[in-house]
Amino acid sequence: MRLYVVLGGAIALVIAGVWFLAGNTYTVKVALPSATNIVNGGTVQLNGFEVGSVSSIQAQDNQAILELKIDRDYAPLHEGAVVSVPFKALLGERVVDITDGPSTNAKIPSHGLIEGQMPKPTEFDQILNTLDAPTLDHLKSLVNGLDNTVKGHEGDVNATLTASGPALNALGGVLDAIGTDGPAIRALVTRLNELTGTVADHQGDVRTIVTQLTRLTSLAASRQQQLRDSLSALPPTLRTAKTTLDKVPPVADDVVPLLHDLDPATERLKSVAGNLHPLLKDLRPALHDLRPTIKALNELLDNTPGLFDTAHETFPDLTKALDNLSEPLNFLRPYTPEAVGWLSNWNSAFSNFDSNGHYARIFVQAGAGDPTINPGIVPPGVRESPYPLPGQNGGTPWTDAFGSGVR
Repeated sequence: MRLYVVLGGAIALVIAGVWFLAGNTYTVKVALPSATNIVNGGTVQLNGFEVGSVSSIQAQDNQAILELKIDRDYAPLHEGAVVSVPFKALLGERVVDITDGPSTNAKIPSHGLIEGQMPKPTEFDQILNTLDAPTLDHLKSLVNGLDNTVKGHEGDVNATLTASGPALNALGGVLDAIGTDGPAIRALVTRLNELTGTVADHQGDVRTIVTQLTRLTSLAASRQQQLRDSLSALPPTLRTAKTTLDKVPPVADDVVPLLHDLDPATERLKSVAGNLHPLLKDLRPALHDLRPTIKALNELLDNTPGLFDTAHETFPDLTKALDNLSEPLNFLRPYTPEAVGWLSNWNSAFSNFDSNGHYARIFVQAGAGDPTINPGIVPPGVRESPYPLPGQNGGTPWTDAFGSGVR
């Protein structure tokens, strides 16, 4: 197997070398019944494109053998290729036209022979022989009348022909171009025919488009001032848009590092999403249990507007009552520690408990300073303060949030 591969590679290299040494042209031979109006160097076309030229013309066995050189870019030809020799222009030189066979067919090697077709030229006598007797009589009368008209004016005719020489030369160039571009013109006419057929098949659509276009142009004509105002406002808008777009590249440049910084976070999103999946799965029963609560909440929200309406009527009186309570609350607020301490002591006094139940333990202190014993007399070492300041008895005078005392 390896030996076959090596031999195959060697043969391919030899063929490639021969192909390279043979030059950049591909040569085929064409057998034709005659070579009338075919010249050396004549044009060779492949599928409508010029691909080479006629390199030689030889006679062999009552046939004309043409040798055609074709550029390597269009080689090789394939079995089934058809060669015909139409006129290159309306009059004069012929061109060798090749229609290649299917690419799946076998390739025609260089210097291979292809049978060609050459339409026979139509002679003038053949055309005359096709005419009937009355037509020939009318033609003869026309020729005799033309001869009588020209007789005696040969010089004028010659001058006219001399003056029309450039025009005829230009006409010949046009006809030559038409003959050379025959395939292209044929393709153009075919496409034009297809286009007109398509338009004919969609006459209703074309009529609708024309009608709508007419309405659009009529509307545009009736709104000329609005269009003029819009167009006049367009340049400032474009300038503003240009200013905005000019700011986009710097912003984009600043965003790129941010996106790079987000790369680690985005890489972790996959694992986070994986961890969220079990959590969302566990949430399903909880959401199912929330349905009664959501239903009750829905009923509550249905009753909320009525509650708000009632509260709206109550709020003015409530606001007024709170305004009246502001002064007593401001006065009592500094005594909050004493009130809390009194409640704590009262709770301690009645928190005792025995077999008979709760009982209160009250501590009564009496002495020389008691006003019921010595009314109006303050013993030594005793200071009378019937209105102590908040926190004074506990040695922690009250201050507000700004550090100020009672005012």
